Amino acid sequence: MKTAISLSSILFLSVITLSAQNNAGTDALTGPYLGQKPPGMVPGIFAPGIISTQNHEFSCCLSPDGKEFYFTRMNPEERQNYVMFTRVTDDRWTEPAVAPFAGPFTFEPFVTPDNKRIYFQTGKVTDGKLMMYTMYADRKENGWSEAKDAGDAFNPMKTMHISATLNGTVYTTDISGGMGTEALGIIRKYNGEYKKLEKLGLPFNQTEKQQHPWIAPDESYIVFTIRRPGQNPSSVLFCSFKDKEGNWSTPAELKLSMDAGQPFITRDRKYLFFSGGSPGRGDIFWVDAKIIEELKPEK
Repeated sequence: MKTAISLSSILFLSVITLSAQNNAGTDALTGPYLGQKPPGMVPGIFAPGIISTQNHEFSCCLSPDGKEFYFTRMNPEERQNYVMFTRVTDDRWTEPAVAPFAGPFTFEPFVTPDNKRIYFQTGKVTDGKLMMYTMYADRKENGWSEAKDAGDAFNPMKTMHISATLNGTVYTTDISGGMGTEALGIIRKYNGEYKKLEKLGLPFNQTEKQQHPWIAPDESYIVFTIRRPGQNPSSVLFCSFKDKEGNWSTPAELKLSMDAGQPFITRDRKYLFFSGGSPGRGDIFWVDAKIIEELKPEK
């Protein structure tokens, strides 16, 4: 499963082939979602041969305007991974390429709901140790800025996998206790600045290895991963809904009948994307987001 929790495996066993892998080509890719046939209630591989290839792909997001798609690609014969992207140019989707801000060992991209910033993860050697860092780039008129450190609330080795609301509240995986202690975390803005990483309270984090939160832009519901080694599937998605009083419902499992992690829901709330597949050989899947709405508690 591609949602491995070992930092060394994420950073050093992850790899990429940067030459063209797309046998199908992108010349005919037009329309929303790379022109792919929408999925039903059973998950399907997204854009086979274009996004999901013989390499190891995982962790994706679509820009709020639907014109850019970001994901991570690895290859077992190399020693690097990169955030990749494709975008609409002249009404056609471009060949997937390395994102302009993405150096070696970059992964888990997330474009904020206002479409002005992209977060991603990387690894750096600090004081002789390999450490996880959350980075970001801001949108400019013709692309993205250089990568920047997200700050003390995030780094080093505090956060992994970013999601954010319209008001800028960040939901993330709290790794401040070290890899293997993952929990759902939140970082709120105070006077326009991110100050403190906190663990989410009940009904979350009642079991170990809760991670990879995706938060709705209006904070009305959340989807996240729970890893459960030794079970089948060993990684599953859960969701919880917030009521008018601000209370979260008991998390319920999305029945996908496969290993799943690193969720992302499109801005129009039509589709759920997620990482799935076998270790070191995963793909990006998508499914109709009605699978989430069916779990919404009755009023």
